[in-house]
Amino acid sequence: MRTVVIVALAAMLSACALTEDVVSIAYAPAAARPVPGAEAIRVTVTAVDARAGDRERISTKINGYGMEMAAIRSEREVAEVVREALSAELSQRGYGLGEGGPRVEVKVLVFHARFSDGLLVGKAEADVDLAVSVLSPEGRALYSHDLKARARRPVQAASGKNAAATLSDALADDFKALFADEAFGRALAGR
Repeated sequence: MRTVVIVALAAMLSACALTEDVVSIAYAPAAARPVPGAEAIRVTVTAVDARAGDRERISTKINGYGMEMAAIRSEREVAEVVREALSAELSQRGYGLGEGGPRVEVKVLVFHARFSDGLLVGKAEADVDLAVSVLSPEGRALYSHDLKARARRPVQAASGKNAAATLSDALADDFKALFADEAFGRALAGR
């Protein structure tokens, strides 16, 4: 009987790695003060998914031996997740969203999390690489910069929830670097 219980438990635990996860990637903008003069600026944000390879997959589960198993996918398009996150960051700083002002274009180059096993705890690592440009209302290039962020966190399971949280952390690191760049603020102001 004991052997049957152990085999059943092992089958249940390994089945988790075989089941595809579809997850929501939650993003909360950083606490930030409004930028002086931002309320007078309306910004349009667009994003495109320029990733090579499988654009639906954001990560892969692993089994206890570190072998890749089932896919982890976002329930929404990755470009839309990034566009909404950047829009939230701009709103947090007092910028209006809409036509008539500068256009921020984001290309998602990398958006992927991976897992590794550890002795007592595993690790999730996420890379989010973005190419950000700001164009004037007339289409003149005002700013261009590539952002590369990597986030890490300890995890107990290679799950969709952990992949989404680590990707959100990396996205927040990208935006922290973007808003720390004074040239980005000047481009939004049209200078």
